[in-house]
Amino acid sequence: MIAISDLHLPPERTAVSGRCCEVLARRLGAETAPLTVVLAGDIVEMLAFPGTTAADILEAHDDLSQALAAVTERGGQVIYTVGNHDGDLAWDLKAADAVRDLTGAQLCLAADVQFPGGEKIRVEHGHQLDPYNCFHDPRNPLDTPLGHHIVREVIPKIEWLGRDWLNGAHEMADPADFPSFVASRLVYRKLVRHLWWLVLLPIVTFALVLPELGRVGNKFLDTTTLVHDLQILGYGAAIDIAIIALILAIVSRRAWTSISALALAERGYGQNTAARQRADDLIADGYTGFLSGHTHHPELHAHGTGFYANAGSCTSVVEAIDTMRGMPPVYLRTQQLSWLEITAGGGRPCRAQLKSARVELPGATRLERVMAAARNPHASRPCAVASWPDGPDWPADRKHLRDRRHLHNRDADRRLRA
Repeated sequence: MIAISDLHLPPERTAVSGRCCEVLARRLGAETAPLTVVLAGDIVEMLAFPGTTAADILEAHDDLSQALAAVTERGGQVIYTVGNHDGDLAWDLKAADAVRDLTGAQLCLAADVQFPGGEKIRVEHGHQLDPYNCFHDPRNPLDTPLGHHIVREVIPKIEWLGRDWLNGAHEMADPADFPSFVASRLVYRKLVRHLWWLVLLPIVTFALVLPELGRVGNKFLDTTTLVHDLQILGYGAAIDIAIIALILAIVSRRAWTSISALALAERGYGQNTAARQRADDLIADGYTGFLSGHTHHPELHAHGTGFYANAGSCTSVVEAIDTMRGMPPVYLRTQQLSWLEITAGGGRPCRAQLKSARVELPGATRLERVMAAARNPHASRPCAVASWPDGPDWPADRKHLRDRRHLHNRDADRRLRA
C-alpha cells in the first residue's frame, strides 16, 4: 500500500504540481504487482479555487491520473478519502463521478484497509480532528468551517496588503504560527532594507563632526591630521556597526518572541497531537495503525503494539527553519515530497516506511538563505526517514525540528513504563 496526502493540485499545472505528479507517477509505475493506493484527502484543490471542477484539475495533471487508473487496471485499487480542501466531493455528484472516471478511485470519508495477515489500518484525512476545519455534516454544501473562510477571504487579503514580504502565507505548514511568520518577515524583509541609513548616519557623524570638534582653531590640515581623522572614522564605523548589530539582534529577538506568543493553537508537530490520541484509541480496539494527513507534517511513530503515521504532503509549504541562537527563524518556501509505504502478506508481518524530502523553491532573500544555510534537516530527494516496527521514528532529531515537546514527554513515559 502507498498512501499519499495533500497534493493540493491547482487548476493549472505548475512547476510544483508537475514535479509532484512526475515523482508519484514514476513511483506507482514501478510496481508491477497489485497495489493499493490510498489518497488520504486534499488531492485536488477546490477550496482555494471556487468554481473549478475536479475534471479540469485532473486533466491538467493527466500523468498522475493515468498512473492511478493503471493501478486499477493491474488488479489493484485506489481509495480516496475526502478532505476539507476537496470537501465538495462529499456532496457534488458530478465532481465525484469525474474523479472515479479519471482515476478509478473509490471515494469515502474514512476507510479501514485490511491486509492478508489480519492487520487493519484506519485511514482518515484528519481535518475532523481539527476544530477549525471539521464539518458538522460533510455532505451539506452549506456547512463551511472557519478554515474555509480563512482560506477564501482572509489570507488573500493579507497577502495582497503585504505584497511581496508576506508571500506564501497561504502555504504555511503551521497556520497557528502566523504571528511568528509575520515577525520573521518583518525582520528579514522590511527592517533589513532600511539598515543603510542606520549605519550611514553615525558614520557621517564620526567622519565630519568629531574631527572638526577636535580641530577648533586649526586652519591648516597636514598628513598627520588626515591619518588621525581616518583612524577615528575607521574605529568609529566599526564600533557603530557592532552596536547597531547588537541592538538590532536584541530588538528583533524580543519583537519576534512577543509576536510569536500570540499563536492560538498547536504548532509544528503538535498539530498531530489529536491524531496520536486517535491512534492510541484505535490500537486499543485492535487496529494495527492509524493514518492521516491534513497537517503537512509527515510522521511515523510506534504506539504500543501499533503505529501512527502522517503521510505529510506533496505540495509547497512555508515552514520555519531555525537559525543561529537568538535570531528569529527563517520561513522558507519548499516543496514537500512525502508518502507512506506499507507492506504485508505472504507470511510477512506488516511493515511501514515513511519517505520524505524537500525541494527548495525560489523566493527567499539572500539574508534568509544565509541564515538558514546548513540548518535544513531534510534531504532533497525522497528517501526513507522512518520505519515501523524496527525504527527509527520520525521526527526524532530534536536539534533541528521545532516544537517537539511531545517527543520529550513520550520518551519520559516510556522510561517510566520500563
